[in-house]
Amino acid sequence: MHMTIIGGGSLGLLFAAKLAPLCKGLTLIARTREQAETLAEEGIAIQEMSGERRIVSHTDISIESYNGSADEILRGLQNADYVLLMLKQPAITETLLARLQSELAPQACLICFQNGIGHEHKVIGALGVGRVLFAVTTEGAKREGGTAVRHTGHGVTYIGGLTSEMNDNLLQRHCSLKEVLLQAGFQADLSKNMEERIWNKLAINCVINPLTAILKVTNGQLLDTAWTRSLMADLFRETSEVAEAYHVSLAQDLWTTIIQVCQATSANHSSMLQDVLGGRPTEIDYLNGSLVSMAGKAGLALPNHNMVYRLVKAMEG
Repeated sequence: MHMTIIGGGSLGLLFAAKLAPLCKGLTLIARTREQAETLAEEGIAIQEMSGERRIVSHTDISIESYNGSADEILRGLQNADYVLLMLKQPAITETLLARLQSELAPQACLICFQNGIGHEHKVIGALGVGRVLFAVTTEGAKREGGTAVRHTGHGVTYIGGLTSEMNDNLLQRHCSLKEVLLQAGFQADLSKNMEERIWNKLAINCVINPLTAILKVTNGQLLDTAWTRSLMADLFRETSEVAEAYHVSLAQDLWTTIIQVCQATSANHSSMLQDVLGGRPTEIDYLNGSLVSMAGKAGLALPNHNMVYRLVKAMEG
């Protein structure tokens, strides 16, 4: 199996390091030439949950870079069976979609790992419904420099399509992908109910991420006081109201799952907190911002989501 991973962030490095030994060929496309050059020299340093440290040699991974320029060619796409898109939503530009449209191998399937909502129909519109899968993962990872990653929490990765057309042959076409992920140490499954899973992950992110970013605490520290738990509960209640207004069914035990995610990734710094500390734009527009926008169209008021959205935007400067 040939794989290409677009994005050298925490998840991109984690999946690349774990999948490389199992692939006939794996290409990692970093966002900057500087990171690509360092990875080509040093490989990926990964620290497992057990504490084990190892280096995945640059000889096991082909390294490229892509900074969003219209004239760049993503050479890692030509032979790929699966392309794992691990960029944040703002990086999914019309230029990138055009590159994917023109250069993706005929047999390749794109798997989108983005948080939040809003990108699904844009990607399907560019590539066609039969070539796009969506992934929801609760794996925890923290990038430490341009070439090092620490696995901070085991999770589950669900992969599936958004339409019945894609889901009818899901198990038959992509069982080999599931097996490779399992062999790499990921708990993975194919799902025919991705809309609910995407919304469940949206709810988890909308409850945990902005609060950790605003309070500058780890995921587990949100459970330390009744005050932070009450803030989480208010955000969750409002998320459920939006889902109900749009006829989306959330998992009945989702609140329990949110608590369990905080416990399982107790030492993890959320991606939004990492972005705030690093002075980078966050994904707040595609998380709580999306909920606020959808609520407005449905005639709902979300005072808690509105407040955390405004606070994070203020922190972005």
